[in-house]
Amino acid sequence: MNGEIQVREFFENINRERLLDFLAEYAASDAKFANAVNVHFGRPEFEEELKKIEKTVNSAFNGMKYYGDRDNWRYLDIDTNTIVDEIEQRTRQGHIRLAFAEIEILYRKLVENFEYQEECEVSDEAESCLDIMSEIAAKATREEDKKYIFERCIALSEFDEGKDYGADYEDRLLSVAVKFVTSENRATLEKVLARFDSGWRAEAFRLIQLEIARTLGSEDTANAFITENVQFPKFRTILFDKAVLRKDYSEAAKLCVDALASEKQQWGISRWLYKLYSVYEVSKNAIEMTKTAERILLSGDLEYYEKLKVQRKEQNTWDKLYSELLEKCKLKLSYHKYMEILAKEEEYSLLLEQVKDHVEQIYSYGKLLGKEYPTDICRMFLEKIDKEAEAATNRSAYNRR
Repeated sequence: MNGEIQVREFFENINRERLLDFLAEYAASDAKFANAVNVHFGRPEFEEELKKIEKTVNSAFNGMKYYGDRDNWRYLDIDTNTIVDEIEQRTRQGHIRLAFAEIEILYRKLVENFEYQEECEVSDEAESCLDIMSEIAAKATREEDKKYIFERCIALSEFDEGKDYGADYEDRLLSVAVKFVTSENRATLEKVLARFDSGWRAEAFRLIQLEIARTLGSEDTANAFITENVQFPKFRTILFDKAVLRKDYSEAAKLCVDALASEKQQWGISRWLYKLYSVYEVSKNAIEMTKTAERILLSGDLEYYEKLKVQRKEQNTWDKLYSELLEKCKLKLSYHKYMEILAKEEEYSLLLEQVKDHVEQIYSYGKLLGKEYPTDICRMFLEKIDKEAEAATNRSAYNRR
């Protein structure tokens, strides 16, 4: 801050003509400084500014550097910071149409050079451009700017470059366009959306259709559209949130149960199972909450072991069902998680049997079991160490063991 004050004081005290001469001379020798002055103080001539930014973009790509080769994973280094800074400055100054046109030039150049999986930096830069487009659109207030952005997003969604390599960003582009949908241009947007009515991005395009319904239709129309598309998770989430808000817990639970019945999740724990638990918790349905806590536990979330334990103790069923629960955990959970529960419950004899079956766990539970079963634990430690020593292929490996 002190440095800034000294510079300002210096400029205030220097002879005006000398300062002007210096700035003019500096601008003549530093194109970046000259451009910054032009962007900050000049009135932009649309076409001229586009030519300049296009030249800058081309120069940046001519200077990009590749690392690696075609037979290995490769990446490239491309500096777009100066370009992006200028575009963001244009946005702050209110030159919305110009800013959007400039980011479009950069975006097009990026997807023209798009080779998915090999040039991740290009895809990252392209996605950053899409974020900037959305930010620019959020600041558009004049009708001519809105119209321009809408038309350019439609055109870009039909831009074929890069799509063979994964530059399929139509949903993001049309998500910007829909911000400016009107009764006059609705047909244009819907015509493009019709091309993507199925496939892995169907949900994203249906959400855009929902925005059209919300903007140009009635609340009933939008609600009907949401219900028609309940098979998509984000639509189901909207209905779930609405049901919880109006305290229709039976409907909220039904949405969760239906989702669990229909989804084909092969890994992890479904978020709908957690949502179902939250519904039973807020509606104080103790029986169903306990059942759901057990489902989540047996799916692998050990945090719900304690929740289940507390609930069953409150219901006076913990002692009765404890052994049965342990057996379920043994069958359903990984041995790592089952052993964690056994250690927590101080089920040392059962834990010892598990360590015998999974002798590598001696390092995790040997100390805990050593007091109760010193002979067994000592023997297993020695056997484990001997086996590892035999497997050592050199002196350093032997020493580690």
